[in-house]
Amino acid sequence: GTGKTTLIIRLARAAIDRGLRTAIVVNEAGEIGIDDQLMRHLGLDVRELANGCICCTLAAELPATLQRLAAESRPDLVIVEPSGIAEPGSILAALALCRDSPVEQVSIGCIVDPLRLGMLLEVVEPLITRQVSAAAWVVISKCDQAGAKEMAAARRIVTELNPGAQRFELCGRAPLPAEFLRELLSASAGP
Repeated sequence: GTGKTTLIIRLARAAIDRGLRTAIVVNEAGEIGIDDQLMRHLGLDVRELANGCICCTLAAELPATLQRLAAESRPDLVIVEPSGIAEPGSILAALALCRDSPVEQVSIGCIVDPLRLGMLLEVVEPLITRQVSAAAWVVISKCDQAGAKEMAAARRIVTELNPGAQRFELCGRAPLPAEFLRELLSASAGP
């Protein structure tokens, strides 16, 4: 409910609109994937990794999936949607093990829900801390639903955990900020 899938769909569409061949790898911890079905219904190139987490039980599947993608559809951009409990360091370690890796650049992002951030920090603090700390960019979602106190708390927490991360705030169906798209898509655009 943080807005991860919605953001990924919007980002993929923006990349496609800019002429980038785009693929999405969705990690569903359970047997039945919903996100990948929605994305396919929207006409996106999606690969699903189900029944585990790509940072541990499916770590070998991520590099293999990326190699298949590189051979089959040669995407300019691959967006990986891990499960919400994924450890960024473990995902990077899995990518490092990929022989003849098609991965040229990795950008780790994190989406923070200001409406639930306090509760999540109480329940799974180490995981949230590691996810935010590892991110090159952090999106604070739902800024149109959160109150001023919730937004201020989210900004403060993100800045404390990762002062070097680029921070973006996204509101509902408002267009994705140009600076956000430029940052995320510029490396994929090629020469």
